Amino acid sequence: KQWYQRRVRGTNLRELVLTTCDKAVRLLHIDGELQYGSARQSCVSALKNSRPTQHPLLGATVALTPCQRPISSISLLEEVEFLRDRAALMMPLPQNDSCNFPGCGINKRAEFPVLLPEEEVTKCVNLSDCVTIVVKTARRPHYVFRLAESVRQYLDKDIPIIVIDDGPDTYPPEIMDHIAQFPNMKYVISETADVGIGEGRTRGVRMVKTKYYLNFDDDHIVPKDSGIAGMVELMDTTDLSLIGARGKTSWAGFVDFLYDDEGRQILRQLHGSCTAKSEALSFNTACHRCDLTINLFIARTKDILEVGGWSKELKISEHVDLFLRLKSASKKVAICAGFHFIHDHDTIVEGMTIALNETVFDPAAYRRLRWNRSKQMSNRFLSHWNVEKFKKVTV
Repeated sequence: KQWYQRRVRGTNLRELVLTTCDKAVRLLHIDGELQYGSARQSCVSALKNSRPTQHPLLGATVALTPCQRPISSISLLEEVEFLRDRAALMMPLPQNDSCNFPGCGINKRAEFPVLLPEEEVTKCVNLSDCVTIVVKTARRPHYVFRLAESVRQYLDKDIPIIVIDDGPDTYPPEIMDHIAQFPNMKYVISETADVGIGEGRTRGVRMVKTKYYLNFDDDHIVPKDSGIAGMVELMDTTDLSLIGARGKTSWAGFVDFLYDDEGRQILRQLHGSCTAKSEALSFNTACHRCDLTINLFIARTKDILEVGGWSKELKISEHVDLFLRLKSASKKVAICAGFHFIHDHDTIVEGMTIALNETVFDPAAYRRLRWNRSKQMSNRFLSHWNVEKFKKVTV
């Protein structure tokens, strides 16, 4: 079957037309749904056991069903982008293994990181020559200013900072003047109001000119004892692709695809599994081999770009997506106890407002908005990686 899209005359809508059926089907893509007929009568939905499901797997049958959110929600992607994003699911399946669905081929574990031969080592002299900070924010410039001040005070005042913000509106003069006080900071206000964390971070990394970059949330703060300089030296002297900071909890861990007791295809994260003694690096026992770290890390820029960065489908809930891509590409990841930071997402920064409506920033309202959105994006993440559940287990 072949689809093509065309603009509906006299409107801004686009319709998809299936041309090789005995009877052509005319569908309108409206509000994230493929609708058939007028008045939202029927929508295209994925099926499981002949019933509509919001967790479709690869190869699922689709049918016209009564429109129902989120079951009928559909994200359209260009074919090339879709195939690139799903490339990890096309890896050969392991032989003689009970895990035999697309995704199981990612279960292999990367080799232990090793020290580079001395002749291949080029050490960083100035942090600002080797490291760029990338931040994705969502109309929270005051948090970015707080982070930038901590970088200036405790790290290196000349380190490049790239900030990708949602748009499309600019900020009042006083905020634009504050941005100008950081000449090393490139502050990009995007063309749309909802770029998403995944796409925003990928855009930021594509702008990086240094061999490493630091991934920060806007509500991170660099402390005096961050240990970042030591992590740069570790990146210089090993074949690691990424080093994650050690958070307050043992959130980091290994991940694998498998069937659960009910026969469902799931992705499992084993919290705390990286810090086992057997996973410590021989040349630095404060660091451990891992699959997945927290969202503050230093990474080799070219390795992140090689795996395509983050999926643009995932506005949030993008975190695990990147690490699964790195795992499928056999990139080496570690966490290190000497890598510290402050994560303060509760303090209201003095003078902080949401510039779009000039109302006082409300952390509780922000958390409610994020929670509702997380449910939607979590479902999209499951579909993206061909599983029905993401199970987190503490070991």
